[in-house]
Amino acid sequence: MTARLNVELCGRLAEACGRMVELDLPEEEVPVSVMFTALAAAYPSLAPSIASGRVRACVNEALVGPDSPVRAGDEVALFPPVSGG
Repeated sequence: MTARLNVELCGRLAEACGRMVELDLPEEEVPVSVMFTALAAAYPSLAPSIASGRVRACVNEALVGPDSPVRAGDEVALFPPVSGG
């Protein structure tokens, strides 16, 4: 069974694919790391940023780690690394 997830892309991540992308998850709930892998496969232009390990995920407005669960219907936003001093 697959579950559909809408993912908001912020900053330069949105430049390649637009501000929102849809992703079919392999299960109703997966870790963020699995979501990243699925995103990189579905949207190859995101793969280099995701592979860097520096993209951060927010799920339901909370910053989460790679082992945190993400479910269909969650509000998900991805943020690229930012530079500055």
